[in-house]
Amino acid sequence: MSRAMWGAVIGLALVAQAAWAVEAPRTGRHPRARARVENRQEAREKLQEKAGGRVDQRQENQARRIEHGVKKGYLTDDEVAKLQAQQKSIADLEASFKADGRLSRDEFKSLRQELNTASRCIWAEKHDTDGGQMPVFRLGRNVYAKAEITDKLADESLSREEARALLRDFHRLVQVKHLLATGNPDDRDALQAEFNELLNKYFEYRAPAAEPAK
Repeated sequence: MSRAMWGAVIGLALVAQAAWAVEAPRTGRHPRARARVENRQEAREKLQEKAGGRVDQRQENQARRIEHGVKKGYLTDDEVAKLQAQQKSIADLEASFKADGRLSRDEFKSLRQELNTASRCIWAEKHDTDGGQMPVFRLGRNVYAKAEITDKLADESLSREEARALLRDFHRLVQVKHLLATGNPDDRDALQAEFNELLNKYFEYRAPAAEPAK
């Protein structure tokens, strides 16, 4: 074979190799490109599985909270019906989202928001006066929520911003209670004043009921 012919053969081989290298990542024929695609897909599936598991776990937790309210007499029949309807609505929504075999980021956010709404409704219904009112044990066995706060939290139309503001106040109240109980902070007077203000805003203290005379 002449030198010119060898040159033509080598040139064609180089062109073919270059074309294959360009097309392989795009078409997935290159082993490394295919592996990257498969790894990304596997990572997405793991995230979706984890998100779905978190949703299911929260649904189980909320079901247990409702059952606890029933056993303790904190929930009326109407409240139980409302809360169970919420849980069914969430389960139906999850099923519709998973109909295509996956749970997208936006779908997970929607489910999380619905679960947050249901969670505060459960808390509100167990701590209101419709049934046997549940004390706010994190603040004390004789501390009870005021009607204004339970009514607001039970309202499904409460905005996310309003709900977050209430949650921040509650977390701050628990934090200040812990600081006052576990140390001698220099700003004790200021902390006590903050605690009293937040407590009186949302809650009230009731002395234990007197024991009936024997």
